[in-house]
Amino acid sequence: MSSYTSNNNPVETGQNAWLSINSFAYKSRVLEQNINCDWLVLGGGFAGLSAAYRLQQLRPKDKVVLIDALKIGEGSAGQNSGFMIDLPHNISASGNYTDSLEKDKKTIELHRHAMRFAKEIAEECNVANEDFLQIGKINGAATESSIVWNDQYQKQLKDLKEDHQVFDQQAMKELTGSDFYQSGLFTPGTVLFHPSNYVRTIATKLRESCEIFDNTPALSINSQNNSWLVQTPKASISSANIIFAINGHIQNFGFYKNRLIHLFTFAAVTQKFSKEELSGQDQWGITPANPVGTTVRKIKDGDGFRLLVRNQWQCHQSMQINQSILESKKKQLRQSFEIRFPMLKDLPFEFTWGGKVCLTMNNVPAFGELDQGLYSACCSNGLGSINGTLAGKFIVDKLCQSNDQTYLSFENAQKPTLLPPNFLTQMGANINIKTKEWRAGREL
Repeated sequence: MSSYTSNNNPVETGQNAWLSINSFAYKSRVLEQNINCDWLVLGGGFAGLSAAYRLQQLRPKDKVVLIDALKIGEGSAGQNSGFMIDLPHNISASGNYTDSLEKDKKTIELHRHAMRFAKEIAEECNVANEDFLQIGKINGAATESSIVWNDQYQKQLKDLKEDHQVFDQQAMKELTGSDFYQSGLFTPGTVLFHPSNYVRTIATKLRESCEIFDNTPALSINSQNNSWLVQTPKASISSANIIFAINGHIQNFGFYKNRLIHLFTFAAVTQKFSKEELSGQDQWGITPANPVGTTVRKIKDGDGFRLLVRNQWQCHQSMQINQSILESKKKQLRQSFEIRFPMLKDLPFEFTWGGKVCLTMNNVPAFGELDQGLYSACCSNGLGSINGTLAGKFIVDKLCQSNDQTYLSFENAQKPTLLPPNFLTQMGANINIKTKEWRAGREL
């Protein structure tokens, strides 16, 4: 008899801005009576909702249940900065944006596969147009070294024959209302979305065909008569198949021990301000040319606007941070904000939070069969909106033998490599992060 027990339910620190900005009217429901189902999905983020949606497509007669330990939109998916990016944007160990054109092409193909699927879900589930905008993004550069990064990226885009546009300092000022950026590299394919509205709208629509429960963590999972019995705080669920879609929290059940790296990245959102207080376009998103720099988004909120800033990474293998850590990061976020927008130096932050990111050393997902009837679609390697969507769809494609065999790219991936003990992993990761942040200088 197999038995798995969660030893660490999710704990979130800080106040997620997206839940208060143009918030979708979402009604939560807690599981309070025992139920049976064919498929149980654990997690109501990008992976879990994608899996549930795909199951309704491929197995419409099966009973599907999805549970989340928190209220949907309160976890990592709802804390996302809201970028769904089609092009590779990570710098390889070789110092280039990626290792090869062929690798880039495969990555782009997968990313766009995810985006097409996400768009299909958004349309079918009636996600509002303003919550899912394909308006592109800009790689912003504020230093000579970051301009070099963008030059390398532009060369890669030319070789890939991907659309792009170079913005000079004046164009960046016209876009942002700030003269902080020396230049920018625009690519049109990125979707800027409202994370909590996106997942909550989808969950609400999916309730028409499957059962979804919030604030219902899985406490234990035990095998019984060719099925699984999942105990939650108030009731149990019997299911033949269970899909874990809980990103790094898969480790809480004993899987992938010493194979997952748990990071936090920190974000803050300002109070509302008027168009007169900051010139520029109404909505835009900037990712840093230097990967450890600061991400910035301008968000339309009713008759006003807000700015989001996100930077800093910190490894915590416990998957928990305290309020004092958040307060110290808030000071750095404030500094990053004010050097970009000195005209708004008196505009306070209204929300600050730390969002969880799960990585593997070899940049592969935690994907596949864990035990008979137990499956993992976890570890998005910092690209939750893209890789989470892929993992959720692909695990169902695999299990239901879909004609769409794109999932083989995940199926054939390496398994996450073994890491040193947690204290060494955490120490090494944080030293590496601090070194890169120091080198980023003004970009942070």
